[in-house]
Amino acid sequence: MNTTSIHFRLSHKIQDEAFSLAQVSTCNLYISVSHKAIRLAVVDTNRNKFVVLQDYELISVFNPQQIAEQLLLIATDSPLLQEKNWLTVRVSVSNQHFTLVPETLYDPEHQVDYLRLHAQVNHHEVIMAYRHNGLEAMNIFAIDAAIHEAILYTFPERQVQFVHQTSALTKSILMQADRTARKIYAFIERNYVTVLVAGPAGLEFCNIFHYLSPEDFIYYVVFVMQEMKLNPEQETITVWGDITHDSTLFSTLQKYIRNVKLGKKPADVEYSYKFQDLFEHRYFELYSMHLCE
Repeated sequence: MNTTSIHFRLSHKIQDEAFSLAQVSTCNLYISVSHKAIRLAVVDTNRNKFVVLQDYELISVFNPQQIAEQLLLIATDSPLLQEKNWLTVRVSVSNQHFTLVPETLYDPEHQVDYLRLHAQVNHHEVIMAYRHNGLEAMNIFAIDAAIHEAILYTFPERQVQFVHQTSALTKSILMQADRTARKIYAFIERNYVTVLVAGPAGLEFCNIFHYLSPEDFIYYVVFVMQEMKLNPEQETITVWGDITHDSTLFSTLQKYIRNVKLGKKPADVEYSYKFQDLFEHRYFELYSMHLCE
């Protein structure tokens, strides 16, 4: 898996002056792996506070094998990934290979069968499961074997918790959601949008769509609203992720949906003052990992 080609750049770095690598035994390390970025964050558990964030943008990376190669290269660049004594190491993966199964119906021996009903399972994927305590559901998901191997190589001889990005998003959104009525939410990445609907009964819809244009993007969002009987002319959609208020995607949302607002970061954890210059809706998937057990 070694490579000499670097296809990433450190696009953002934040570190609180009070943090040092000598403190890692009381800190959690969160790693978010997606198609276009590898992001790291550190939480000081004594203060329940985010103190470090690193955002590595992937450039000219097109498949999981290449993502894994860049992850190994980043590990040689980032002291965070060279430390092994973290209190917790949690990794989230972003892909379309996931499904939610009621816990009462879940049988560990049939994880692959559950996933095959919703996604094509490849032989080079590792199948995993994450239990949602509040939902009484299991998130069955796949992680490419190359990425899985790169993480285990980076953190040998220690337990690493893997979760699907939708689990972190679901945890956070359900804590923020107005549970008196059905509402729609979206997390936006480059070429992917995760759409969730939550209501009095909890999570009612969750899926990830691949889009290539603003027209594709809005089609999926409005389609979900129609299927869930939400009127675009009356409802509010809350969005997080890689979007700005002056972007084409935001303007497209405003054209078709009456109320569009940018979401807030999770409130059940604190943030170093260094995070104040970041948009509230950015890095939501990374912050939300702190809410997973």
